Amino acid sequence: MKLLRLVIVIFITLSSLCVNAQCKQRFVYECALQNSGVIFLKEFNTKFSSGKIQKHKVILNKGYMYTLQLCNPSDTQYLEEGNSSLATGLAVNSMLSLYDNNNNILATTTRNFKFTFFCPKTDVYWVHIMPLSPKTTCAVAILSVIKR
Repeated sequence: MKLLRLVIVIFITLSSLCVNAQCKQRFVYECALQNSGVIFLKEFNTKFSSGKIQKHKVILNKGYMYTLQLCNPSDTQYLEEGNSSLATGLAVNSMLSLYDNNNNILATTTRNFKFTFFCPKTDVYWVHIMPLSPKTTCAVAILSVIKR
């Protein structure tokens, strides 16, 4: 029984050391507030590991105009507590792209920008968020629908 407890404690300790910084919820909220005249649908609070593209699946409906906005934290105050050491030399570069289900790119943006997208058919779409620097630790994308 003591051995089992020891193994569990070691596992939890080691797994917590490997966690990448994720953006704080306050930053997600501030990013979402930058859009006016839209209805918030979904957030993609992304943490990066090893510079890999983070892919998120979303279903969009035909006939609606959507916005996707990319926000990057400019300093460590927006990173989750306990991960500030991972933000040393934080770069705020990431790229946001929207793909259809056939892997065709529909729109893309970098830094703190957004794009609008008119959905031609109800289908599965893919939101890709890619770090442009190995020091980028997190980014937030906000999906909204424009009010009719």
